[in-house]
Amino acid sequence: MLMKDVLNVFQSDWASTPALKYEDSNFDINLNNIKDKTVLISGKDMALCFAYTILNLNDKKNLNAKVILAPTCSDFGNKIPDGVLQRDDFIFIEFERIGDIKQKIDYIFHTGLSGVKIKESFETYKIETNAISKIIDLACSKKVRKVILLSDCRVYGKGENKFRAFSEMEMGQADVDNFSVQLLRTLESDFTGLAEKQNINTAIIRTGIVLGACSGVYNGLEDVFKAVAKGEEVEIYSTENKITFVYISDVFNSVMYAINKELKGVYNLGGRDMTVSTGTLCAMLHDLFGTQAKIKTTEVGSFEGNELNCDKILFACFETHIDLQTALEICVWSYMDNQEDFIFPHEHQGRLKALQEILLGYLLEVDRICKKHNITYYLGGGTLLGAARHKGFIPWDDDVDIMMDRENYDKFLEVVADELPEGVILQDPKKDKTYNYCYARLRLADTVFATDFSKNHKGMNNGFFFDIFCHDKTANSKIGQKIHSQLTLFWLAMVFNKWNHRKVDNGKKVQSAICDVLKKIFPLRFSMRMLLITLEMFKHKKNAKYLYDGMGKSVAKGGFDKTFLDDEIRVDFEGVKLPVPAKYKEYLTNHYGDYTQLAPLSTRLQGHDITLCDLGKYSTFKTLK
Repeated sequence: MLMKDVLNVFQSDWASTPALKYEDSNFDINLNNIKDKTVLISGKDMALCFAYTILNLNDKKNLNAKVILAPTCSDFGNKIPDGVLQRDDFIFIEFERIGDIKQKIDYIFHTGLSGVKIKESFETYKIETNAISKIIDLACSKKVRKVILLSDCRVYGKGENKFRAFSEMEMGQADVDNFSVQLLRTLESDFTGLAEKQNINTAIIRTGIVLGACSGVYNGLEDVFKAVAKGEEVEIYSTENKITFVYISDVFNSVMYAINKELKGVYNLGGRDMTVSTGTLCAMLHDLFGTQAKIKTTEVGSFEGNELNCDKILFACFETHIDLQTALEICVWSYMDNQEDFIFPHEHQGRLKALQEILLGYLLEVDRICKKHNITYYLGGGTLLGAARHKGFIPWDDDVDIMMDRENYDKFLEVVADELPEGVILQDPKKDKTYNYCYARLRLADTVFATDFSKNHKGMNNGFFFDIFCHDKTANSKIGQKIHSQLTLFWLAMVFNKWNHRKVDNGKKVQSAICDVLKKIFPLRFSMRMLLITLEMFKHKKNAKYLYDGMGKSVAKGGFDKTFLDDEIRVDFEGVKLPVPAKYKEYLTNHYGDYTQLAPLSTRLQGHDITLCDLGKYSTFKTLK
């Protein structure tokens, strides 16, 4: 059974470990360390989430990791579908029997009491301390590479100063009556002491309060999320101190990072911009959901949690990616009836629908020009994906792509300037020295739509844009396609990094260093000229059987069947008929794999990191269909 058939849309999100990419970030989660490895995961609900995450990544990324799940609570197996229990990459075993495991174990993740509502009883103490002892014994006997224990912010107790953020070596007050604090401290102490005695490689990650839609992980806020989703009244305890939260996918990412970078010792983990009081949290929910958030604060009760100083893990170069607004929206939507329709409503400060209206106007104008001059074009990239899946825009998309072959692309560039309505400008890298993308764009004058990168190029028109891509011919042989793709990537790196004043970094130190030297030697326009020449390297090839995505994101994939773009059909797109390749299913499968699957929820964000957006007189534009 595939995990996509087990997980709902919210579980599938965190089980895909969404790591949002930013232009200023080199951070990545390397999963190769668990590829073909065996991981024992123990604990409670978070342990099941971790197990499902690795199984989901096995399906999506062919990790071939073996998961052994050993829960430290009874009747856990009832939560797991038979289809999962029967998977070849999954073993379910009672925790007391982990000593009977015959397989080699490479890593142990013990989720402990992180994300657990702790029951005050001697039985709880006995179960949890016994679990630590058995895990360390198993790690010793199996020569495990690394054991990671999750703890959480409750371990610090109560701070003397309500504005205090706890660092890893600091502890607050913990009277003998606070069972949770005493137990967490005991478990960490036992874990560290036993591991040192056995010389076992370990790390402890103390999480903030863990948020995770449909995860089963306890955070004390599920009643609030459910009430907001239903528009019902609810109360929440008003904390004096701030509390650090973190989303569950970032917890898994931190564990993987601890393996990748050989982190040792204790690390606090909080989410990005996720340290707030419960009062601020209520205000955020009100800003997100308006009067549907009927939340009252109360002085009665309690809310366990502390503010964490997470500088240590940041200094180790780990980055979290899900911020509090994103996490809250996902958690509340998980209780709504129309869950599958989830998108972030605040993208581009509420302008997304207006942006898409302008883009549709662009499309219709380009369609008119192409019809008039007998030019063949197709919807491309995410726009083609939207046509196939949504009969219109991907609901969270903020751009439009069209594609042509070289013959039609060149013809389009010859005629389009004379056909464009007033206020629309053509950017062609061959003619515009301020514009150094390798594909053409149409720009809307008297508007601004600039990314954090492009806003620095003040000489370039930064109006609202429309992308025009060309698929060029490539070699018929695999080796020829590989050379063509690599040469394209080289000149792309020369142009992009020179233009951005950045070092070349493709993950290979020697290669990057050589490219960085060459980047400094080659003038920018020379590199652009060489890139454009490389794209057209096979332009006059008579028997070409393949095209490649030299201007797009799939350049490294090499060639795809030229016949994919041979014939045209027209399909519904936002209520109008627009052209797509007759073999659009084959084309999309080649570029995206299973294109019918929606992107993880937390990645359903604007396609561009827009920092300046002004639509001017077009903010109320409506397309006449």
